Amino acid sequence: MNERPFTVQFPKKPEIGDEIIVKGKLKPNAKVFSVNFILPLSPPLRKSTSVLDSFVTSSSSSSTCCSNGVGTENQSSPYIAYHFKTIFKEDGSSVVVQNWKNLVWQQEVIGPNLWLKDRNRPFGLIFRFHHDTIRVFAEHTHHAPEYEFEYQVPLESIRTVQLWDDVEFVEEVTFRFRNVRQP
Repeated sequence: MNERPFTVQFPKKPEIGDEIIVKGKLKPNAKVFSVNFILPLSPPLRKSTSVLDSFVTSSSSSSTCCSNGVGTENQSSPYIAYHFKTIFKEDGSSVVVQNWKNLVWQQEVIGPNLWLKDRNRPFGLIFRFHHDTIRVFAEHTHHAPEYEFEYQVPLESIRTVQLWDDVEFVEEVTFRFRNVRQP
C-alpha cells in the first residue's frame, strides 16, 4: 500500500543549523518509507549535480527510487528538495536512497540501511541543515551522521515535510530552530 499519510508545514523558512525530528513506527511488513522536503514551486538550482557523480547511480538506469512502483512517482510533488527513502527487500536486506526531484527524479545516492534494522520498533530520525548538506542522524546527534546529502536548491525554499508509504503512525515531528543571539 503506497499511502502518503502525513504532511506538515514548516512554521518558518528553514536555515542553517535547524533540525527536523521525526518519530514514528512503520507497519510490521513495511516495504518502503520516505521522508521528503517539499518545495511549492520550481526550484532555483544551487549547483550542478555533477558534484555527486562519483557517488551516485543515475535514476534512469536504476529501479530503486520511483520508477518501479515503490513510492509511485505520479503521486509525488513535482519539486522535492530532499528525498530520503528506505526500501526493505524480501530477502531481509534494505537500502537507503537519497535524491531530489525537479519535475523528474534526479541522480540517486544509494547506500546501506544504517538507521533501522527492526521495523517493529519505533524510530527517530533527525535531519540537520548544514551549509551545503542535509545530515541525517538516527535517534540522537551525539555521533557522526548516518547519511549526508548535498542539496541542490536553496534551503529556504523548502516549505513542507511529508512522510510517505508504510507508516503505521507518526508520534512526533519537531522543528528545532537554531537560536542565534543578535548583537
